[in-house]
Amino acid sequence: MTAAEVQRRLWGTDARAWADLAEPHNRPLFEAVLDAAGVGEGTRVLDVGCGTGLTLVLAVERGAEPAGLDVTPELLAIARERLPGADLREGDMETLPWEDAAFDAVVGVNAFQFAGDPRRALAEAARVVRPGGRVVASLFAAPERSQSTVVHHAMQALIPPADAAEHAPYALSAPGNLEAALEDAGLLVTGDGEVGCSWRYTSMADAIHGLLCSAGGARAKEAAGEDAVRSTLAEALAPFERGDGIVTMDNTFRWVAASR
Repeated sequence: MTAAEVQRRLWGTDARAWADLAEPHNRPLFEAVLDAAGVGEGTRVLDVGCGTGLTLVLAVERGAEPAGLDVTPELLAIARERLPGADLREGDMETLPWEDAAFDAVVGVNAFQFAGDPRRALAEAARVVRPGGRVVASLFAAPERSQSTVVHHAMQALIPPADAAEHAPYALSAPGNLEAALEDAGLLVTGDGEVGCSWRYTSMADAIHGLLCSAGGARAKEAAGEDAVRSTLAEALAPFERGDGIVTMDNTFRWVAASR
């Protein structure tokens, strides 16, 4: 099974819950990536791994012309509801279905590390951006920088070791890895930054639901069953639950910008 097929299977289990309970927590990251990409009035912007489209909604609010690609039809269906008439396509980020130099900016928010070959995916992003245009990629900072790492590791422990590599959210997170991958794609690194995102759920039930609908949650369910994952998540999340029932985890993401 290809990396794209794995991601399609994992991200399509509960797209609406992802849109409602998970994706909005990362809005500060989406805004920072759009800033770094110089997205504004009239910018032709492509979001690789656009999911349910929130980054592109924010781009449209800035006056941009949006396009997006995702491998998961369930996520794209919500993006199309949010962005009627936008150029949204289903496909693999390693083979983008657009012509050379079609965009002023290409962004990938927590996406490129899930490609079977991240460097090939970044080379495709470089191909479809115009000369002088920007490619901005973001991902989790080093695992110790985010409180949610405890939860990710707890779910990972439910996965058979043979399947551990099929979904690796920290694959490019080591210092310098993302910069090197962008440079290998023929791009010139021009800047980087960090963004804090607080994952704040109104209840333990919402926190568990929001994590179950992620790819990591879906994969853990496949391996161990939903009851086991719920129990594991409740235990891992307990230190982050306040007296009023709100569950909060503070996470650090980083972005790197490059130009063609």
